[in-house]
Amino acid sequence: MLVIFDCDGVLVDSEILSAQVFSECLAERYGIHVSPYYSLESYRGKSVPDCISMITAELTEKLSWQDVPQAERDERGRAFWRHVQLQTLVACDDRLFAVEGVESVLKQLQARGVPFCVASNGKHEKMAVTLVKTNLMPYVDGNIFSFEDVARGKPAPDLFLHAAKTMNVPAAQAIVVEDSLTGVMAAKAAGMRALAYCPPDHDGKPNSLVPQMQNLGAKCFFHMDELIALIFETQ
Repeated sequence: MLVIFDCDGVLVDSEILSAQVFSECLAERYGIHVSPYYSLESYRGKSVPDCISMITAELTEKLSWQDVPQAERDERGRAFWRHVQLQTLVACDDRLFAVEGVESVLKQLQARGVPFCVASNGKHEKMAVTLVKTNLMPYVDGNIFSFEDVARGKPAPDLFLHAAKTMNVPAAQAIVVEDSLTGVMAAKAAGMRALAYCPPDHDGKPNSLVPQMQNLGAKCFFHMDELIALIFETQ
């Protein structure tokens, strides 16, 4: 068995923080006002290249960049995304915490001798900051995989297959813990069992992704206290 954890939103409670910073940067730099929840739903789980393509298209539409050469538009999009990432790392210094209950899960897996790792559509640079900040790095150091390590990030299966191969565990024996549709799609494409972490939305309403997660064949759970039982239930 191998348990593969996504990072943002599963190990570290960074999804809404990243969305807040993204919205703040859009407003400050371009005067574009969108809610953090719009940002969260639009960009959650996407790879960095996909996010850059999406924000470049969005800025082109909202700022009428249609007459700007495509190469310059792409560079503007990359520059904005770099700015957002830097500001997110700054925000992590005092606004980032581990997902409630996840450290207990990691301790229990360690105690049972179950190998686990991290596989994220985020960059190694960002995970090095967030996992240290939340005191989770000692559990996963040396077993961290990024979209930067493979040709294609999620929803392609490459990242999960690379992680399983490196950890020397057959893909069919791997369990993926995800909070995004792209992550669950990648897990299913890799032939792995998917457990979808679907805590209530930040306004307290039921997680809007539950029906789609279930349609993709993922088993949903709503608090990390449920996870250990689900992992061993799949045996």
